[in-house]
Amino acid sequence: MSFGENLLALRKGKNISQDGLGGQLNVSRQTISKWELDETTPEMEKLILLSEFFNVSIDELIKGKNPQPIVKNDTIEIEYTKTKKTERNIIFFLLKIAGITIGGLLLIDIIVMIIYFLINGFPPL
Repeated sequence: MSFGENLLALRKGKNISQDGLGGQLNVSRQTISKWELDETTPEMEKLILLSEFFNVSIDELIKGKNPQPIVKNDTIEIEYTKTKKTERNIIFFLLKIAGITIGGLLLIDIIVMIIYFLINGFPPL
């Protein structure tokens, strides 16, 4: 289960609305909705508050139920499962940040260049 799915299950298990949970954490209902849809993730401070509110560990809040140890040949291994969706979301998030940064800087450069040419005129050919 993803963080958003875990949060949704915990919230519904406590029978509290998104607005109610948002009030407890001093965030908007929209923020809770984005967390549950895995569009964004809370900061560490909010994760701590969520884990205290739902009385679960941060690990359990993020990953779901604690992984069960598997005993093989007198060694203990812990099986973790990752979803491709989570990895894909991280990649898209990083690309969005890069695009905003690059696009924003490019736009600023173009505006500065236009203002410069309007003030100083175009260079002779």
